[in-house]
Amino acid sequence: MALPASFIQHLRQEGYHPRSDKHSKALARAIVADLGRYCDRIASDAQAAKLVWEYNHDLTYGHATWNTDLAIGQPPPGSLPAPVQLVGPMRRATPASTRIAVEIKGVMTEHRKAVKNRKRDLESHHAHVHDYDPQAIAAGIVVVNAAPMFASPLRAAGQITVHRDPEALVQHCINELNNVTMASGAHRVGLDAKCALVVSMDNVDLAATTYWTAPPAPQVGSPIHWDAFMQRICTVYGGRFPTAS
Repeated sequence: MALPASFIQHLRQEGYHPRSDKHSKALARAIVADLGRYCDRIASDAQAAKLVWEYNHDLTYGHATWNTDLAIGQPPPGSLPAPVQLVGPMRRATPASTRIAVEIKGVMTEHRKAVKNRKRDLESHHAHVHDYDPQAIAAGIVVVNAAPMFASPLRAAGQITVHRDPEALVQHCINELNNVTMASGAHRVGLDAKCALVVSMDNVDLAATTYWTAPPAPQVGSPIHWDAFMQRICTVYGGRFPTAS
């Protein structure tokens, strides 16, 4: 399974701004597209209009609300309006109940500080999702930058951060993601699926943005590779929601 080309194309066209959600929306669409392409069960439910997706969806449990970057779930009862947006077989609409909730994070610079915050976010994400519904799938994905420098739009023009040992920084981020709690079996504490995508992006020469696929980026067979992320969501979905409803 190829890494999502549409996400890299988005970064090449739009660049990266830490205060924008354009990049998380682009990756959300890539996740929906590949789930519809490679997971037969999710594709069939989507084709039957029994699954829809939405960006930035609020999950409320008691008095607590968590805004998740991507929510996939059952639509409201009754006929759906014409789709606002169709990705693969799945239409964009507000889910009445969420079955898959994905948190999308980026670590583009200041890696050691940023990944500490991202790790905390992912732990909070899975806890809230499983409080909302123990059957719901809590997934998390982190985009990590391996470029030797990065121009942040939040810094003064011309100020570029130099990453003196980017491979070591990427390895540190991978280690931290591996340490995020993972659910297993009937034990519903932790993420049900997690992934790291490593990119090389300086935010200056946008056309040169690409995936970094050599180690320490996750390799095929790693539990946090894109392939494993897709397969894990598909497998858990089929196990927790064995019949369409």
